Amino acid sequence: MASVFWIESFATQRGLRYEPEADERWLRAWEPYTTLKTPIRYEHALHATGGAGSLSLARAVVEVPLPSTPPSDRPGAVARQVATWIAIVQDVRVAVKCAVTNDFSGIFSEQLDLVPLARRATRDATFDHSFATYAGSDEDVAKGVTPSLRRLLLSWRTPVHAELRPGGFVLAPIAVPADQQGLAWLLSAITLFGEKATKLTT
Repeated sequence: MASVFWIESFATQRGLRYEPEADERWLRAWEPYTTLKTPIRYEHALHATGGAGSLSLARAVVEVPLPSTPPSDRPGAVARQVATWIAIVQDVRVAVKCAVTNDFSGIFSEQLDLVPLARRATRDATFDHSFATYAGSDEDVAKGVTPSLRRLLLSWRTPVHAELRPGGFVLAPIAVPADQQGLAWLLSAITLFGEKATKLTT
């Protein structure tokens, strides 16, 4: 797969390692995700290592079924491919497993009735109106989906999949564009999310 100039330039400026054709072993180790479909492939990955762990960004490509009648210009086609940015962050400070999403489009979402964790309320009516929360216990919700994390997610006003698990977190804001501005926003969002995710209260 050919490199993309603006991604390569962005990586150089930010001190990230760029892989046009991603080595998927580390990314696949985080699958399956709680609310996000398993990608058919990852591409254009960016990597960094820091004091608390590592960071990997990539384009996660999923297949979406087409209507039952194929378009005349694509006879026999049954699916199309779409992609979103996904961030996988190793952070030893995260010690709880839970997931939230406000993406109910079905394009990137796993079938929510198949999610292995139970759906639970945070008891924040505004947040629960917009987001579905999944965790093994109410205690995990209280520890993981803190008030400050809820405020952050609501402030983004964009569909997102966010998952905490012991040792790190996954973040996939599916509407972030595949351009420099979108990638810069995502890097900032990762930092903010990590700060909130590692606080026990507030």
